Amino acid sequence: MYALYDDAGKFLAGRVMSEADSSMQIELDSGKRVKVKTANVLLRFDKPAPAALISAAQSLAPEIDLDLAWEFAPEGEFGFADLAREYFSAQATVEQQAAALLRLFEAPHYFRRAGKGQFKKAPEDIVKAALLAIERKQQQALEIESWAQELVEGRCPPAVTEQLYKILFKPDKNGPEYKAVVEAARRSQRAPLDLLKDAGAITSPYQFHWRRFLFEQSSPKATALRPGKRRPSPTSCPWPPCRLSRLTTRKLLRSTTPCPSPVWAAAPSPLAYTLQPPVWPCCPIRPPGQGSRPRAPTAPPRTAAGRQNHHAARRRGAGLHPG
Repeated sequence: MYALYDDAGKFLAGRVMSEADSSMQIELDSGKRVKVKTANVLLRFDKPAPAALISAAQSLAPEIDLDLAWEFAPEGEFGFADLAREYFSAQATVEQQAAALLRLFEAPHYFRRAGKGQFKKAPEDIVKAALLAIERKQQQALEIESWAQELVEGRCPPAVTEQLYKILFKPDKNGPEYKAVVEAARRSQRAPLDLLKDAGAITSPYQFHWRRFLFEQSSPKATALRPGKRRPSPTSCPWPPCRLSRLTTRKLLRSTTPCPSPVWAAAPSPLAYTLQPPVWPCCPIRPPGQGSRPRAPTAPPRTAAGRQNHHAARRRGAGLHPG
């Protein structure tokens, strides 16, 4: 006796050597003996030979019309043998049952797997959506084939030209344009850059390197303004009113006239004027050459007179009143 079993999605058949309550030992055509669980055995038969059964089932499975089989299938769960009897005849042969098993297994968009050898019809809307996705995928495969052939022949398709720099620098490996370039490079045994250059996609070395710089270094925020945003005018002052100071060789003169415009628009010489930083009242600017104020001792004396002199010295050093 022979048995057909499921081995992790692969259907194998062989001679049954021994059988126990929950497993059996099966010898394949190669001479290898495997231990198979009884739950994984889908079909038992006496003839034909296992190799002949698998070959006949594989040749008969494509002839099963999935749309017609979906119409004939029961509404609840059913086995592949039940569908073979509904589709072929009430006395379906072992080859027809095995063909129905292979056909149901390779069409999950029509029939869902409900267990070992058990299936269930998919809803009609899911079937229609799956068929549309399959058709779209087939059309995309034809486009990739056509684009790859054009690139091999030395012509660059418009779709590849539009996505040229994205393909080279930041490719989407699931995109059809990228797949077409990869397929053309594989067929012609050439680098993608040389292939695109000979196809006429790269015409200017300057534009090539410039766009590469934009892809690698720049961002959309750096190369374009947001809608509604305007660049500031060079004549407008982006800073609040400030004071001007003129640096001389002897002393620092501070101007008291506010500057509503930038320095480069008001100053007669860019080297003669500089911006005066804001000064706190307690920290006046000392004349050049005097240096910084002396550092007061941190620990006050122990006596009352010493502490009074200490605090007075700190106030003079901070500039609160003249000493």
